[in-house]
Amino acid sequence: TRRTMRRMSASARRRIGIAFDIDGVLIRGNQVLSQAIEAIKLVHEHNIPHIFLTNGGGRMESDKAKQLAGWLNCPVHADQIVLSHTPMKSLVSRYGDEAVLVGGPERVLSVAKAYGYKKAVHIADVVRSDPHVWPCGDHQQESPEGEPVDIDSIAAVMYMHDDDSWGRDIQVICDALLAGVKSRGIQTPMYFSNPDFIYAANHPMPRLAQGAFKEALRTVYERLSGLSMSYTSFGKPNVPTYTFAQEAIEKHAIGPVDVVYGIGDNPASDIHGANCKDGWESVLLKTGVWDGVSKPEYVPDYVCDDVLEAIEKIIAEDLESCEFEG
Repeated sequence: TRRTMRRMSASARRRIGIAFDIDGVLIRGNQVLSQAIEAIKLVHEHNIPHIFLTNGGGRMESDKAKQLAGWLNCPVHADQIVLSHTPMKSLVSRYGDEAVLVGGPERVLSVAKAYGYKKAVHIADVVRSDPHVWPCGDHQQESPEGEPVDIDSIAAVMYMHDDDSWGRDIQVICDALLAGVKSRGIQTPMYFSNPDFIYAANHPMPRLAQGAFKEALRTVYERLSGLSMSYTSFGKPNVPTYTFAQEAIEKHAIGPVDVVYGIGDNPASDIHGANCKDGWESVLLKTGVWDGVSKPEYVPDYVCDDVLEAIEKIIAEDLESCEFEG
């Protein structure tokens, strides 16, 4: 049939949304990528609902929103931020009144408590209360500080962000996991905020991330216990994170959207996750983890040099979709 060249009504246009990864898409390390500000400006000019969906974290969503707003020179609201540990809010109904062991930089303890984990305790508190728990470094000469932590009382372990104390964290987490086996006959539940093995930072080579820590922990735990380590991972590409992201973008859009473009730099997390979510299309960039040369492990719907090119293509495709009616 012939196509009638006329613009469809605004109500007939498909409703689109965008989910931006942050590291390797908008920033690298603490440097804003040159195309990012112009890309976000276009998104605002075209009133496209958008969120920021990242496997980063370690702070409150409101703090990340303020940081992004400063970097990108645009308003960013806390409800547009989905950090790796944001979906961990869903576990508060189960563990909010239980003792939970929290891992990551010490600031994540305040995040856990803000989420509603009233009895959360940080790994560092366990060591401070009994320096012999991790008999390495100068702290073993220190006197105990704070209330002793009953490791048998830990109902769950939540690793909320990357940390640099792998040895200490592996030791204390293994103690907590094995305490469940000893006292309850089953491993204490273990939760990770994201599975990323590597991420893009200021260094030219990718850096190890929480997924690498998980593999180190699993190797040690299984060697110690003779058991397989059971765990749950949040973050991209896992389903709970994309369910949470869909709800966040529809809240920002004030209603359902027809398609969400997931823009990222990591095939194993960004592209895999978007490809598995109904109504999402994946966009892979060359500014982060992916080298732009090798065949990606998960094939994206689109490949772009940078985020500005991605936004220009999305806008052009959206306009084209409403120029013609069949």
